[in-house]
Amino acid sequence: MSATVVRVLAVSRGQQLDCGDEDTAHVWVRVAAWSPRRAFLTGASPFADAAAVPAEELAGRQFIADLDLDAVPSNDDTTGERLEWPGLTVAPKIPEQWGVGAAGPDGPAVRSGGRLLPVGGPERDQERALLLAEAIAPGCKDRKVIVLAGPPPVKARHRVTKEGRTYQSQKDADAEQRTGFMLRRSFPRPWTGNLAIGAVFFRPDRQRVDVDNLIKHVCDAGNGVAWSDDQQITAVYGTVELDADHPRTVLVVARHLSTLDRSDSGPRRAPRRKGGGRS
Repeated sequence: MSATVVRVLAVSRGQQLDCGDEDTAHVWVRVAAWSPRRAFLTGASPFADAAAVPAEELAGRQFIADLDLDAVPSNDDTTGERLEWPGLTVAPKIPEQWGVGAAGPDGPAVRSGGRLLPVGGPERDQERALLLAEAIAPGCKDRKVIVLAGPPPVKARHRVTKEGRTYQSQKDADAEQRTGFMLRRSFPRPWTGNLAIGAVFFRPDRQRVDVDNLIKHVCDAGNGVAWSDDQQITAVYGTVELDADHPRTVLVVARHLSTLDRSDSGPRRAPRRKGGGRS
């Protein structure tokens, strides 16, 4: 079960259902995690009760429900009275005029690519990840959500020796090793083919950081662990937020459809040691 966004598309009056109500209101809803294109017909009363408004005022409203994403309703049952909406609540309302960092009744607004991510603490991370997944890989169910605890590391530029050779700092190498270790818990073996990654980086302070360098750290740390090579990542989105109490990285990895096929991406060869052996 997972907290999933349910959007009411339209309200209508239908024929009598099993419950015997002669004047039953229906709503057409869309659950993007089930299908980004398909609408579902269902009874309006759970939504009207959750929003505390008449059924006629439900169109355009957004809710959250604890849905089983693997149990998609069939196309055979179109009456809709048997659909259930466990844990149905109204999604947090965030006015458009709020900018990042502007205070609302539930805290700062969090904006993502024209779509609003839910406000709140770590308890909303799964919901944030699902919204990101739907944005970067619509309709894909083959995805993984990982929450990496601790301040998100920033990839530093490679240093240059007097001879002009570049090298990675020990601090960067250690940070990538730690992130790779955490990713390995979710990836017994690297995924192949095209991938999309989305990340929300919750920083502990207001220090200026480049989101590209935050993403670059994740991409490099995942090489040989979550994916064979970061060239497989053909869709990416990252946003930076502030959470001094719970710094973390909310990461989602999903299969991605692209005309730039990366299905031939295989494991990287281990670098040779100077003596001719393998490391």
